[in-house]
Amino acid sequence: MKQSNTLGLLLLLILTAAGSQAQDVSGFWLGVTYPADPNQAVYNYTMTITQNGSALGGTTETSNPNVPFGGLAYLSGQIVSNQVNFSEADKNGSTSVKGICFWRGKLTYNPTEESLIGTYENMTNSTCTIVGSGKVELYRIVLKSPTKYCKGSPISLIVTGKNIQWYSSPTRTNPIAKGNTFNPTITKTTTFYITQTLYKNESPAIPVTIEVIEPTFTAIPTNPGCGRTSGSIALTAATGATGWQYSLNGGAFQTSPIFPGLGPGTYNVKAKDAAGCQSEQSITLTSVSGPIISDLKATPPQCGTANGEVSVVASGGKAPLTYSIDYGSTFQTSPLFSKLAGGTYTFRVRDDNGCEFNKAIALPAANSMAVLSSTGLPTTCGQANGSVTMTTSGGNNPIQYSIDNQTYQTGNTFTGLQSGNYVLQARDGTGCAVSQTISVAASTGPQLARVQTMPAGCGQPNGAILITSANTVSTIDYSINGQAFQRTSNFSSLKAGSYVLVARDTNNCTVSQNIVVPFDCASTIHLPTAFSPNADHVNDALTIHFGFPSLTISRFTVYDRWGVVMYNRANFEVSTGDSIWDGQVNGQPAPKGIYVYRLDYQLPDGTQTSYRESVALLNE
Repeated sequence: MKQSNTLGLLLLLILTAAGSQAQDVSGFWLGVTYPADPNQAVYNYTMTITQNGSALGGTTETSNPNVPFGGLAYLSGQIVSNQVNFSEADKNGSTSVKGICFWRGKLTYNPTEESLIGTYENMTNSTCTIVGSGKVELYRIVLKSPTKYCKGSPISLIVTGKNIQWYSSPTRTNPIAKGNTFNPTITKTTTFYITQTLYKNESPAIPVTIEVIEPTFTAIPTNPGCGRTSGSIALTAATGATGWQYSLNGGAFQTSPIFPGLGPGTYNVKAKDAAGCQSEQSITLTSVSGPIISDLKATPPQCGTANGEVSVVASGGKAPLTYSIDYGSTFQTSPLFSKLAGGTYTFRVRDDNGCEFNKAIALPAANSMAVLSSTGLPTTCGQANGSVTMTTSGGNNPIQYSIDNQTYQTGNTFTGLQSGNYVLQARDGTGCAVSQTISVAASTGPQLARVQTMPAGCGQPNGAILITSANTVSTIDYSINGQAFQRTSNFSSLKAGSYVLVARDTNNCTVSQNIVVPFDCASTIHLPTAFSPNADHVNDALTIHFGFPSLTISRFTVYDRWGVVMYNRANFEVSTGDSIWDGQVNGQPAPKGIYVYRLDYQLPDGTQTSYRESVALLNE
């Protein structure tokens, strides 16, 4: 397109092309037009091409190199194989614009040097009457070398274009290189900005990003224990990465990320990604101390059985720790060993690195108890006077003995036993016990099969005791209340009261029994139904009468008609005719009336009796 002045032209470039396989010519193209008429000036010319299949669109600009670009046109066209046909128009598609000649032309695309070279001619009409033509050459900046490089590898960048200038920023203030080839030294992804210059016109900067690839991985070291080759290095590739390989100390690459069986030292590990890029790290493995046994806590065996225990106290090393009592033949996770007899044991602890530590301990043999002897002495006279004795050896003091497995004593003899079998048990200070069954033989003595009494008359010595003996062989003598023994089994002329009866056989064995001879009185006690405490010495008090020497009163209580205690007296002894109440209450005469009383007393034969009655108090 050509304009009569130096202002930029508005162009529409439409390219048409045939064929199913179209070359990609989209992008910014910088060029120059050479008119066929030598009298016409050379102009700068640019194309910004868009492409959809073989259809092309975009814009063009032309201007004198001494002034900024300003003539803008719209173009359309097609590309067939490497041939481009184009025409210009204004934004409305019209080529009839006063003072402007739009072009049409044919260009050949060269993908090697990224050039469009061909011819153009004016489209003459009523607004463009000038016949004109010429040559066009356009160039595009394209990176022909790779965009990705492994970190540390040489980088050689090759671009197409004319008079190439490399910049570090889009402002083009810091040029860093010239020419179509550039070998930068970079360690990270970097963007370069590239321009080309034709006929004193520098193109806009084209950004080119070069990606520097360094595989990132994580190394997880496991230190070896106690100088052994039990260490390892595990490598973990970046998340989602596949196809990686790994190497140790310059060795062959392998797909496994784990290097086991390593001892202490420094190792160089490398990781290589699927693109062949590598990175490396230096990993140092140090020797980890093994476990130690600081203590063996022992419980010696007791009671002559294999019940000892040892608890191993260990620390250090790499968890988990395991324990052995058989020099490493078998290991267990628990540090406690039980059911041990007396003897010397060597315990071993092992950590996860295989490091081991031994420690020995001696368990004393159990001090077993044993029964040396046992004796049982029989009873005599049929009484509970037998005894048993048990003698033991061994055990740990103190030794105690029991005959009922409940109560223990320090003595080994038990007395006052009836005939029968007894299980004696001896227990030492640790709770160990032994037992023995001992028999106590039976014996015989006098026996009273039946004792009868005859009551004494009221105050009379005419009671009797009649005895029937259970002994059919031995001769039995009898005594009461410590008197001389007699062969006869009857005692007569006895007063009412308590007696101790003793029977004795020919072996001087005795048996005793408490006997009560009762009394027989028609009326045991007598109390009047009324009395008058008026100091006339006639029936002035409540008096008691009975037919035996004395009476023990445990309690005497007088109540008024509402049940209130008026008088109370306890634990006293009276003779017949004695007063038990003088009609006084708290030192004052009681009001006349009917009073109820209760009398609790004990008869001479020991019988407890209660007497309830009422009495009239007359103050006349």
